[in-house]
Amino acid sequence: MIKNKKSQAEIIGLVIIVLLITMGLLFVVKFVILREPSDIKRGFVHSELASNMINVLLKTTTDCRGSSVTELFQDCAGFKRIDCDGIDSCDKVDETIEMIFNNSLEKWNKPYEFSAYLVGSKPIIEKSYGKCSRNIDRESKTYPIPTDWGTLFIQLDICG
Repeated sequence: MIKNKKSQAEIIGLVIIVLLITMGLLFVVKFVILREPSDIKRGFVHSELASNMINVLLKTTTDCRGSSVTELFQDCAGFKRIDCDGIDSCDKVDETIEMIFNNSLEKWNKPYEFSAYLVGSKPIIEKSYGKCSRNIDRESKTYPIPTDWGTLFIQLDICG
């Protein structure tokens, strides 16, 4: 009988240890794995996303004589010599940007503001999605493109 009670006490001790380990793992999952990303990490991710989106956008080749989006932007800001089957370079670059952003940022539900502008003039192209007011945190990337008319700036703000 003494052996029986001793083994029951050992089993109860093992059950208590297993329960404590399980509760500890639940706390780890709740407070470490499921927590919201920090503001620093979120800012870095949005900054990198904006930078990478502009890089991809500018290096994308279109079906307009094999021109890149960069070449279309340069033509749109300048002489508008490139003809894409009856569509001018500004409309073609606008169409390409719309397609890329619809299939990426908008599908991922990331609010953004995009603009392409020459300093001192109105924007050539502007796009936005979602709420992106001035008091919301935003990460912005701007890339310069040299043109015949000056420097064209491509800017993407990811809000959130």
